[in-house]
Amino acid sequence: MTASEMASASSPAWTVEDTEAPSLYVLTGGQTKPTHDLQIETLLWAEGEPPAGQPPEVEQAMALCREQPLAVAEIGALIGLPFQITRILMSRLIDFGALNAMTATHSADLPDVALLKALRNGLLKL
Repeated sequence: MTASEMASASSPAWTVEDTEAPSLYVLTGGQTKPTHDLQIETLLWAEGEPPAGQPPEVEQAMALCREQPLAVAEIGALIGLPFQITRILMSRLIDFGALNAMTATHSADLPDVALLKALRNGLLKL
């Protein structure tokens, strides 16, 4: 479709519905990376209060985290934001001291099971 055909089309190029939701860019203030390494399973819980003037999504997340610790993925799903945007907003709340975070230990960080069994067997022989 050429530019003149588009200009003569009877429907608008965008609709009101397209402009009602705030841009994700606006929610993050243009920030594209979180300040903390929050994983999908990182648990967050409320410890303080965020600064005034936060978007409604932040208020919703804080309310959820006051009830019980929640994973970053759960928070994003419940407030309807993509994972990366949720990570950025939650990182900001950690920076403000409003949230605390705890990441589960990965199995690669745990000691080798075979080594622990060998150690136990050796101690039992003493």
